[in-house]
Amino acid sequence: MTTSVNPTKLHQELLAAGLPVVSVASDGRVDYSRDLTTTEQITAAAVIAAHNTSQSTEEARIAAYFDSGISLQDLVFALWYKIMQGDATNADAIQASMDSINTTIH
Repeated sequence: MTTSVNPTKLHQELLAAGLPVVSVASDGRVDYSRDLTTTEQITAAAVIAAHNTSQSTEEARIAAYFDSGISLQDLVFALWYKIMQGDATNADAIQASMDSINTTIH
């Protein structure tokens, strides 16, 4: 097992490989819903060996949004005003910032 992993990312990678993963711990421990077949064990070993601990694109973008000053509170209020008040000013400004970030992180 890998000793340092990105648990969320590895969990998604194992799921994408069709494995019955239930959880992944930061120390590399992986729990499955049942015993793996021999073929699944080989697949799991390959996925784990290929695992890159760096952030996923989505995780990197979310971190950049927060670093740029976009908070969850800002998002909630911008959406509230856009949906409930018909004022898209803040939502459009946040979207422009997010679009800019998205072009640099892919």
